[in-house]
Amino acid sequence: MKQLYIECRLNQWSDIFTLNQRFLDQFVFRGQANENWPLSTSLERLINSLFPNLVDKAMIPHHEKEMLKEFKWKYPLYSQNSPDSTNNIEWLTIMQHYGAATRLLDFSKSLFVAIRMAIANNESNSAVWAINKNILTYSISDSFLREKYEKTGKGGGMSIDKVYQLSNEKANCVITDKSFDRELEKELLLINPEQCNERLSIQQGLFVMPTNIMVPFSHSLTSYLSSPTPTKLHFDDLSGYNIREIALLKITIAKELNYSVLNYLRQMNITPETLFPGLEGLGKSLNYPRISFNRDGD
Repeated sequence: MKQLYIECRLNQWSDIFTLNQRFLDQFVFRGQANENWPLSTSLERLINSLFPNLVDKAMIPHHEKEMLKEFKWKYPLYSQNSPDSTNNIEWLTIMQHYGAATRLLDFSKSLFVAIRMAIANNESNSAVWAINKNILTYSISDSFLREKYEKTGKGGGMSIDKVYQLSNEKANCVITDKSFDRELEKELLLINPEQCNERLSIQQGLFVMPTNIMVPFSHSLTSYLSSPTPTKLHFDDLSGYNIREIALLKITIAKELNYSVLNYLRQMNITPETLFPGLEGLGKSLNYPRISFNRDGD
């Protein structure tokens, strides 16, 4: 069932706390420094910059395969702990971690982490995108995965661990072109890597992966929506909606809020020093005002 796309604007920090934990638990979040940027993967952006007039979209999966092939070949030069050679989704998560362009899009289970990422280096209004993870886990119950699950003989609903496992299985089939029609299917998979790293852990990270990389990420996302045009609401009106009705939520954050929001997040111990391991986090954490701009001098 296709669902709503809602857009609202955060005008004061206290508005955030009108959203209860039950509401927040239903979404995964991504912060972006510019409210006008669409959701797009680094691979999509790379291809668009290298080949802005590309006609043969079948080149994109080929490009991905060549990147995977080279990374696997050279990886032993840098590490002796290699994933299984056939576990391509795990390889992609490692590539993403080290800066390679992939079809994976970073998300967090934490709204507050996403807000910090959104306003960290923005020069305009920023945005947090929230995807209802239920629409992604429901789609995992397609024929490909349901048959696998039913073979266990357990019946009933799937646990989140089972969803992650089967999502990863489907992702690997997609990347290797098994049991998948690229022309017909535009699905988004919720990916939780088998092997965690420090940054992924502290940022409560996970990924959303499009099954079809020959179309923009936003096109795949639109296939879940009743309309690609957002319904615009006041922030406090969100509480009047059934969570199940909302597939996509975009929260715009006014640039004027940056200073106060950063201060609140610092009080919550959400800083670069806690979000980025090592000296990188320490260095970034120094970039905050050491004086108050409060007119009352507080």
